[in-house]
Amino acid sequence: MARSIVFDPTPYLRPPKLDVRQAVALSIALLSALPRDATDGMKRTARVVRKATLAMNKAWDHKRRAAGAAKPASKAKADHRVDTAWAALKMRVDACALLPAEAHPRAERAREIVRVLFPEGLEFLKLAMDLEWAESNALLGRITEDDALGKDLVAIAGPEFLAEVRAAHEAYGEILGITRAHEAPADVAALREPLRELVSAIGDYLLQVVASVDRERPETVQSARAALAPLDRLRQAAARRAAGKNGKGAPATDEDEDEEALPELELDTPVPDVPQ
Repeated sequence: MARSIVFDPTPYLRPPKLDVRQAVALSIALLSALPRDATDGMKRTARVVRKATLAMNKAWDHKRRAAGAAKPASKAKADHRVDTAWAALKMRVDACALLPAEAHPRAERAREIVRVLFPEGLEFLKLAMDLEWAESNALLGRITEDDALGKDLVAIAGPEFLAEVRAAHEAYGEILGITRAHEAPADVAALREPLRELVSAIGDYLLQVVASVDRERPETVQSARAALAPLDRLRQAAARRAAGKNGKGAPATDEDEDEEALPELELDTPVPDVPQ
């Protein structure tokens, strides 16, 4: 009779509490460690894990992109850029308008442009952001419609100044969500269900790995331990961190963390395929 090999399935009967990053990283590590001789049950549940991981990544990416919507600081920066661009353009035209017209023919045209575009100076730059953008848009519309006006502005001020006004205005509209709508902010709850599905799928896969063990067949124990190694590393790293925080042992070194922790994870980290 073959000697029974010690294998305790208890730690693997239920997955640990995981956040989004941990769950995705663990699932990728588990799929990467899927044994070549995996049972049909392991492959079936691994495919469910892969599908849930892809869904989790999609939800996670959506939340990240939504979180990238313009913050107040970004709006203020864009507002300052528009203010500076219009002020710089007007200063160039004002400077030309100060020259004697008899010696500089463009001086009279510069005075006319100031009267046409800036009858109230730059007061519109003091308006609320959306109203300021609307006034800026109206001015640029007049310049675009009047080809001669645009050409004269470039001739008087130089091409860089009108180009900067246009670029700053375009960026301002995007930041304010006027010319490009921002996605609605994603709540944490948007990640809760896909995370629950992923953790549940991981749990089902772990049970299949445990069920593949035959204590009288050493190769099945070895295969299962290799398949479960990512979960062991995750728990060991968590235990070391807890011990360090509680003063029960020396904190883990960077080298130890690199050896035991899950692999580095980005949203575009490939999710391994599961063989049929």
